Amino acid sequence: MPNQANVQQVEQIRELFDSADVVLLTDFQGLTVEEVNELRNQLRAAEVRYKVCKNTLINVVAQERGIEGLEPYLKGNTALATSTDPAASSKILIDFGKEHENLKVKGGILGIQVVDAAGVEALQDMPSREVMIAQTVGTIGAPLTGFVNVLHQGSPITGMVNVLSGTIRQVTSVLTQVADQKKEAEDA
Repeated sequence: MPNQANVQQVEQIRELFDSADVVLLTDFQGLTVEEVNELRNQLRAAEVRYKVCKNTLINVVAQERGIEGLEPYLKGNTALATSTDPAASSKILIDFGKEHENLKVKGGILGIQVVDAAGVEALQDMPSREVMIAQTVGTIGAPLTGFVNVLHQGSPITGMVNVLSGTIRQVTSVLTQVADQKKEAEDA
């Protein structure tokens, strides 16, 4: 029977996974308390949660979620950095790891896909969440802006009616000329 502390930590890990788009695994062994506090402050400023967890309990939650291939990353000390912004969280961890050699990024989880340390490093080159939202809104907004401009310049139906009425006038004119020519030919 599992003890109450483990049950509570499994629930906390579930909550971390549920509230995040990315879960990054780090090894923090060798960092001083001061360095860990500095890292936590940087992560907190970017709205990234950072929690030390037991590997076996992380694995329990991963298996519940159908995440396969995480076991090789669950060795030694593990802390989870969870966020809705993969670029910001990975950039902070990678940069901090460059300054403090004792912080190692082991890997990460995007959705249910496990990525290695190189994959986590590639995440920092992604546009931030705000930039991606702005790009999406711009993409959606461009056709709408064009449509509004067409409506503002005049109804597209009015334009089509003008084209058709011009064509009808031309056909009528040609038919009138043909009729006049036939009448002249008959009179002659």
